[in-house]
Amino acid sequence: MTPPQPIEPLLSLFILFVAAKLGEELFERLGQPALIGQIIAGFIVGPGLLRWVSPSPTISFMAEVGIIFLLFETGLKTQPEDVLEHGYISMAVGFFGVITPLAAGWAFAHAIGENAITARFVGTLLVATSIGITAKILSDFGAAQTAFGRVILGAAVLDDILGLLALSMLSSFSEAQSHWANLLLTVVFVSLFFIAVLFLRRTALPRIRGRLGRMRAAAPQWSFALVILLGFSAMSAYIGLAAIIGSFLAGMFVSESRELAEALSERAGAVSSFVVPFFLANIGLRLSPAVLTNAHALLLIAALTGIAAVTKLVACGLSALPLGRRSALLVGLGMIPRGEVGIVVADQSLRIAAIPASYYSIGIAMAALTSMLGPLLLRLVLRPQRPARPESGASAPAAYRDAKGQA
Repeated sequence: MTPPQPIEPLLSLFILFVAAKLGEELFERLGQPALIGQIIAGFIVGPGLLRWVSPSPTISFMAEVGIIFLLFETGLKTQPEDVLEHGYISMAVGFFGVITPLAAGWAFAHAIGENAITARFVGTLLVATSIGITAKILSDFGAAQTAFGRVILGAAVLDDILGLLALSMLSSFSEAQSHWANLLLTVVFVSLFFIAVLFLRRTALPRIRGRLGRMRAAAPQWSFALVILLGFSAMSAYIGLAAIIGSFLAGMFVSESRELAEALSERAGAVSSFVVPFFLANIGLRLSPAVLTNAHALLLIAALTGIAAVTKLVACGLSALPLGRRSALLVGLGMIPRGEVGIVVADQSLRIAAIPASYYSIGIAMAALTSMLGPLLLRLVLRPQRPARPESGASAPAAYRDAKGQA
């Protein structure tokens, strides 16, 4: 007996969520980042292996909600003053972390004989660091509030902005005329968006909080935070950025004080525990082993993954040297994952006729592999710094509390 149509999306969500949680539990017990277990779980139950679950609009929507809440929760824990503490370093890491892989990817594709548009696409594919994966890594390692953690988050935000601008430029170059005016307008909108968020956070928000306290509706501050979250995400998407940039800024906006941020983080964490697994598992769900049956595609995946890792490691690591050699290495490793941003760029290849269709799957595979590679390498580097007998209740290993890094 075939289940009614409305049941199928719920059954897919059920299977994917259970698989992701089992993968999370297994990798936690193995002492590995939980996000890798959730990505692999999506691959196992998806078209790659068991074929119990297939990509669908419902799953894609839940994944989008998951990444939005993940970045919102990260924004709640990130005070603008903390990011600006190492602002110049974050800007340098973000800028050179975009230029270097863009140029290397472009040159590589041109060297193997791809057309000009495909070469630009490959360069753009390697640009942006996944804020979602990076935030999850830092959260799992308890490193979000260290010097290198703040630099990574600040640089990843800049990476995504520049990467999505590069994607807009790619779309313009694929057409008969390049719309430089539209690109310039997008840059202006982005700048005004950031300035408005930082200004209103200190001026308008305290007054709004006073009025919220007189409201009779349940959890007025949490309801207001959700309004800001959805509004900023929609506004961010409307002006040409990813919705995740808006959700990150929304978290920073409503966290006017650390006390308020902690209260909202508890509620956001409860929601994230449900929706974030869909984001991570969806990455594995969209990775098909069919690509691996083609020798040429396999070589391209290996080459692009290597270029993606090395360019971020070198460019971002060198830019972060003022923090110390060890912290610079951690910054370089933390910037490797491409995650959902690489998937967004890969999806764009389907809309540009000049780009071979195989690059969609190649891009997905590269994004998934870098999302796994970054946490594994971070684990190897951080392991020697873990104390042999951590004290009960310690919030993070000693290595994370070393804000300057050790030479």
